[in-house]
Amino acid sequence: MLQRRKWYTGIILAALAALLVIAAAAVTDRAYADEPEKCRVKIIVQDNSTGEEIKDATPMVYHDYYVESEDTYVVEPVKQNTDGTFDVEMEDWAYRYKAVAKNYKYKRSAYGGNDEYGDWIEFDGKTQDDQGNWTLTLYVKLTPQTEEERLNDIRTESKKALSDYKKASDYEAEDQETLKTLIQTYSDKIDDAKTEDAIKQALAEGKGEIDKLVTAQAKNNDRYASKLMFTDRNGKTTPLLTGEKGQYEASLSLLDKGGVFSVEGDPAARWTVKKGLWIQSMAMNHSVEYVTERTGSFLTTSIPDDTEFVDAEISDASVTLGDGSKVTFTLKISTKEEDKTAAVAAVKEKIGGIGEVTLDSGDAIRQARTDYEGLLKSLQKKVDNYDVLTDAEKKLEELKKTKEEAEAKQAKAVDEKIAAIGEVTLDSENAVTEARKAYDALSDGAKEKVTRYGDLTAAEKKLDELKKAKEKEEAEAKAKAEAEAKAKAEAERKAKLPGKVSLKVKSGKRKAVLSWKKTSKAKGYVVYRSTKKNGTYKKIRTLKSAKTLKYTNTKLKKGRTYYYKVCAYNSTGKGPMSSPKKVKVK
Repeated sequence: MLQRRKWYTGIILAALAALLVIAAAAVTDRAYADEPEKCRVKIIVQDNSTGEEIKDATPMVYHDYYVESEDTYVVEPVKQNTDGTFDVEMEDWAYRYKAVAKNYKYKRSAYGGNDEYGDWIEFDGKTQDDQGNWTLTLYVKLTPQTEEERLNDIRTESKKALSDYKKASDYEAEDQETLKTLIQTYSDKIDDAKTEDAIKQALAEGKGEIDKLVTAQAKNNDRYASKLMFTDRNGKTTPLLTGEKGQYEASLSLLDKGGVFSVEGDPAARWTVKKGLWIQSMAMNHSVEYVTERTGSFLTTSIPDDTEFVDAEISDASVTLGDGSKVTFTLKISTKEEDKTAAVAAVKEKIGGIGEVTLDSGDAIRQARTDYEGLLKSLQKKVDNYDVLTDAEKKLEELKKTKEEAEAKQAKAVDEKIAAIGEVTLDSENAVTEARKAYDALSDGAKEKVTRYGDLTAAEKKLDELKKAKEKEEAEAKAKAEAEAKAKAEAERKAKLPGKVSLKVKSGKRKAVLSWKKTSKAKGYVVYRSTKKNGTYKKIRTLKSAKTLKYTNTKLKKGRTYYYKVCAYNSTGKGPMSSPKKVKVK
């Protein structure tokens, strides 16, 4: 029985060991499977007509792959080894090869189509050398061509390069026509060129002329670039961009972390940047959208606080404005070690500048805290006077608490003065004035703690109404007394005036004879004349004796009608005017 148990135990242990070996092999296979195998590729270039090797030919290998984050295919040249070979990963879809040589023409051997990057590399013919490394020899056959054929190929390639140099859609309508004309003009010059150098010269001149055209985007940049602003952590706002002629850039650093992007007069603008960050020596690509309304939007999104930056650059930045137009620029972030050191030193200086803590230290303490929080976590650890900041914050809170208690006590005393006013009468003015003076003497914080301030303003309003009502009553009584006195004086004055004259008029030869009876209280008489009954009467004579009761107006025009009035006067004034009397001169 014991031997049977040992036998079973041995079987189980052997099975476990086998399983461990299989698992280890599987892990090893997976580990190796994760590493693509390499193959060294040698390219031999031959003359298609003679089969001889072309020694001065240039072989090329391209890597063709898909970038998922950018949703695009990329074709990059593979670096050539010093012995002329190329090292590639054995993926039958990822690599292409070709060769070029002077006075030869390259054409793809299979599939037809574009010759730009050559044929796909297929690894069916690969072999292993003595060390077990994979090798592959490929042949490229070039067709000899005449000098004119070669030049024609260069012309074709140059005209295509000129046509593809800029997109017509990048320009405004009038500039698109200019672009079209330039391409045609310099394409004709390329066709007329007789040498390779002349073709290259015509191409270079054409590109130079096209470069003088300003794109629609560049024009838009010029229109709006000055409106782009950056507000740093200290609240200072400055224009963000530098540069000219539509090409702008912004340079920021870790010192600016936590700042805010904005567009002058356009809160609806949206910021978009593609960031290529080198974080902890590993390349990471991020597409980040900043919104102007978000406070602290610079270097706070998708970036861990404890990140150590080795190098960083943001490019392809753009701002979509509220009207739909766009401004593009390059945004660069400096992450040099001296910037980190400067950032830490600046925070330490802010903390050191707090000094003795008083109630006026709040701004300095808050600014030091803001700058400290703006640092990366890794840099915060280097602020060796951080305890000074926390002690200052604690001390400030204690001072605030003491101030709060004092203000509460002062506010209570004012509330008591307001309550003591009671029902408002004209006799309440001193109590209201004292309560107002006590309130106005408070600090702003203490004023906020006064609970009966509404009662004080109501009492002031009521007192003002009572005073105005009294003033109105007194003014009305005074006006009445003055009116009565004036009426009495006028009556007395009128009683002293002479009475109304009873006038008679007779006509004579070119004269009028006026007469009247003696009027009481008269000291003299005034004679008036008019040519119309209701016309303007002019004074023609003043008679200074009360005994003169007759006046003859001579030198009148024969047959004309005149009207007369007479009034008596004395030292008090003139009496009432007589009724008008008419006379027609003989």
